[in-house]
Amino acid sequence: MLSYKGTAGMRQILLAGVLGLSFIGLQACQVKPLYSSQSGTEAKLASVAIDEPDSRVEQELRNKLIFLYSGGKGEPAKPDYRLKITVDGVASQALREQLTNGITSQRYTATATFTLRDTKTKTVVDSGKRTVVTFYDQTTQEFANRRALRDAENRAARELAEIIRADTASIVSR
Repeated sequence: MLSYKGTAGMRQILLAGVLGLSFIGLQACQVKPLYSSQSGTEAKLASVAIDEPDSRVEQELRNKLIFLYSGGKGEPAKPDYRLKITVDGVASQALREQLTNGITSQRYTATATFTLRDTKTKTVVDSGKRTVVTFYDQTTQEFANRRALRDAENRAARELAEIIRADTASIVSR
């Protein structure tokens, strides 16, 4: 007959065995950083060309993406992928009531639609739609209002570039 100490000892041995087997099973799992030099993601992102823009906000987005993809080296001469981006932006009032000094809070919503194609096969590798919202204040001064909207558009383009870069990096690294 087993005593209490004998049963507890068996439980510890069994628990140690189960933990040991689970560690062996976990050794087979691999986690690779998305932007590591070993994964080749940086080289693949550097081989993405971006189509010419139709608007100023698209140009801001394109410039930021080129920098993010290549690390400041510019567009590739012979790209493996081609990215087509369109941006639709809408400025609207964020608050229903005006504040006392004629200042209102405004919201700029930018939606980017993108398609990533393989240049060799002409097939669509990935496509998507991403939306960001930025805020700015509008005053009684016209120039300040235009500049605030432009700054909000630039912020939206920078945020969209970061999101699209992450999306395309996850696709080309597969």
